Amino acid sequence: MPSRRSFPQRVLVTVGIVTVSVLVLYLFVVLSRVLLIVFAGILMAVGLGGGADILRRRTPLGRPGGLAVVITLVVGALFFFSGAIGAPLTGQVNDLIVQLPEAVARFRERISAQQWASRLLADPNAIRDLMPSPKEVMGGVTSAFSRTFGAVANAFVIVFIGIYGAADPGAYVNGIVHLTPKRSRERAREVIDALAHALRWWLVGRLTMMTVVGLLTTLGLWIAGIPNPLALGLLAALLSFVPYVGPILSFVPAVLVALLVSLTKVVYVVVVFGLVQTLESYVVTPLVQQRAVSMPPVILITAQIAMGVIAGATGVLLAAPLAIVVIVLLQMLYVEDVLGDSIQVLGQ
Repeated sequence: MPSRRSFPQRVLVTVGIVTVSVLVLYLFVVLSRVLLIVFAGILMAVGLGGGADILRRRTPLGRPGGLAVVITLVVGALFFFSGAIGAPLTGQVNDLIVQLPEAVARFRERISAQQWASRLLADPNAIRDLMPSPKEVMGGVTSAFSRTFGAVANAFVIVFIGIYGAADPGAYVNGIVHLTPKRSRERAREVIDALAHALRWWLVGRLTMMTVVGLLTTLGLWIAGIPNPLALGLLAALLSFVPYVGPILSFVPAVLVALLVSLTKVVYVVVVFGLVQTLESYVVTPLVQQRAVSMPPVILITAQIAMGVIAGATGVLLAAPLAIVVIVLLQMLYVEDVLGDSIQVLGQ
């Protein structure tokens, strides 16, 4: 049971944590773009460093050698992927860019032909407001992609931070640890290790889910005879990096493309995406979450909404790993250190 003399110290620690959190939130809002790019680089460093650590423990290779092998494997996989399906994928992506505006126009026409839309048609601007124009759709798609993947310069910065951070993480960790008081440095190192562990296993889970969703979606759309299954499957895989929001965003283009063929194809798309999401939710996710990090849906969706308001599409993209960082810090620095409770830290 804590003594009375320890109570003021606990109050001061709590006030300090709240103050620092408010300052960090303020700086994050002001410098959100830069900080998110840096965080994406750190996330990449955690992933590359995890692969290098596995090779270092199981082979005679040191960390630099293990990192070189990991980077070589990643680059080789990208080249193999490009060589194997690069040409058909490029063609299908170009077709998809052309087809989406046409599909939106077709959808608007079908709505206009329905009797229940008569009241809407009484207002000449109603249908236009209900569905965006093809030009607006392409502008939205272009904007989403540009915000999600960033400019070329930002990509280079992320890769630069990722490689150098993975090559010598100890230097950066030691620098952060030495900013804390001597009596707290061991605990600071434990917190950083817990953050890296949680983020690494979250990445493993997400990449596994992206691979499964991409393959199953491509296969299902191909069997159903939907045009451009490779492009739509790749889009589904990439967007599944963002839980809950991504599957919805990837479903809409597939439905619009299917609408160009027939309403039957639209039903097929609904069935394919429904089966993929069912398999993901009830088969793949439970298997992956035996080791990977998962969060309650309410927390994750709240984080996505908040980050979307603060930083737009990039914030939504990185909302999940940022939420993991916040949860681990609260669990270790507040629940364990301030309240003195024992708790299973996220990812452990």
